Amino acid sequence: MIRKKIVFFALLMCMVSSIKAQIKMMVLSDTHVMSKQLIVNDGTAWQTALSNDRKLLDYSQEIFDALIDTVLVHKPDLLLITGDLTKDGELLSHQYVVAGLDKLREVGINTYVIPGNHDLGTSNALVFDGDNTSKAEVVSATDFAKMYSNYGYGAYSTRESTTLTYACEPMKGVVLIGIDSGTNGSLSETTLNWVCGQAEKAKEQGKQVVAMMHHALVPHFVGVNKVVSSAHVKNYENVRNRLANSGVRVVFTGHFHASDIAKDYNADFTEHIYDVSTGSAVSYPCDFRELSLNMDRSQLAITSGHIKSLENDANFSKTAKDRLHASLKKIANGKVNNDMLADFISISLACHAEGNEDESKDARNVLIMYNFGKASMVSNATVNSNIARMGLTWNDIDATFNSMLKNISSYDDEERQSVTNDLILTIDMPHLKIKGDIDQNGEVDITDVVALVNIILGKNSIENIKEADVDDNGVLNISDVSALVNMILKKQ
Repeated sequence: MIRKKIVFFALLMCMVSSIKAQIKMMVLSDTHVMSKQLIVNDGTAWQTALSNDRKLLDYSQEIFDALIDTVLVHKPDLLLITGDLTKDGELLSHQYVVAGLDKLREVGINTYVIPGNHDLGTSNALVFDGDNTSKAEVVSATDFAKMYSNYGYGAYSTRESTTLTYACEPMKGVVLIGIDSGTNGSLSETTLNWVCGQAEKAKEQGKQVVAMMHHALVPHFVGVNKVVSSAHVKNYENVRNRLANSGVRVVFTGHFHASDIAKDYNADFTEHIYDVSTGSAVSYPCDFRELSLNMDRSQLAITSGHIKSLENDANFSKTAKDRLHASLKKIANGKVNNDMLADFISISLACHAEGNEDESKDARNVLIMYNFGKASMVSNATVNSNIARMGLTWNDIDATFNSMLKNISSYDDEERQSVTNDLILTIDMPHLKIKGDIDQNGEVDITDVVALVNIILGKNSIENIKEADVDDNGVLNISDVSALVNMILKKQ
């Protein structure tokens, strides 16, 4: 009788095609949405604030709407947003973001967010009214968790008690860890221990881990902290080592407004880890990432896209690039007080934002012009004074330009140096045994049913029955075949 049931299930499975479904994901970062309701009356207050910001805040709602439309077209299984959802944590801005995410949820697109350093209220959270400003209402950490209860902070997630860090399993076999890196890029030992514990638990269960946090995991070029304070997490070597050793292969980040991927290693170079930074939606080139995790969770393919036009601006990409160059040059000139050096800095940072600087003609030209014009800048007493005030030397500046424009991460550490494609990359994920993949071919399909039947009938042997004990009852029998059939049917 048992043999007849086994044969029946085997024949049934012959009609079930091999399951090769992939998990499609998208990543956004630094959307910095600013509700237009915060501008009561346009005037000098708003225009002054806008002129001193490199972000396209006046386009933020339109860009966010375009991103939502783009996500609806691509229909990913998961959407990840790596912080700085809003301009400065204003309640009205968060409400606008949630309303957009609700549109995705209505059609079955699951979204997961984490806060950035702008999301819990800053001193720049203002209401603009002509020449005047007033404080805008902002959200607290408690408010944030409530507002985004459908987007990472619901009952389906496990929360770390001291921060807005969480873990969940949005797709079977994939654990997402959203790491709250705070306002200054710091992780306490309590939070780090919790994160690593969740990653190790997932690894033991044969599940793949994807992590995200706002601040970069590692420096993406030499001197990055001189450009943006707290560009990466504090004590990053320890955080990098702990995450890599816990089985985390990839962390999605943002904050720096650049699409750049840096590969690094743990302390003894036995494990590697990727920091995949996604550029800001409201800063040229207005990026997003598309991801595909294959059926056996062994490879994560990354491609990149951009918002190039808006409903009211067909040439938006040019508008965004011109605005970025102008704002970066203004910011740089305020620090170095030299047009030539400010030009080099602004063009270099724009190249970095685009990614793959080593393939950029603009990046190569900047290096040539920098080396040609360096002598005149070195002899300029004002420039030297400003550079010294920033705690830099010309050797530091040389290293920064070479590291950034040649796309070399860990430029100052030959053992760790690498050049990684920032826009198109396939990452090999840790090899994990998939429950039900009895023949270890990377897929749970009809061949596993046949392998299990042969083991139960005694035609084949297996060293560790746990690999075939699908229903976890300690013995191999017809119930394991039934459980395996159900597992495959549910994946269709």
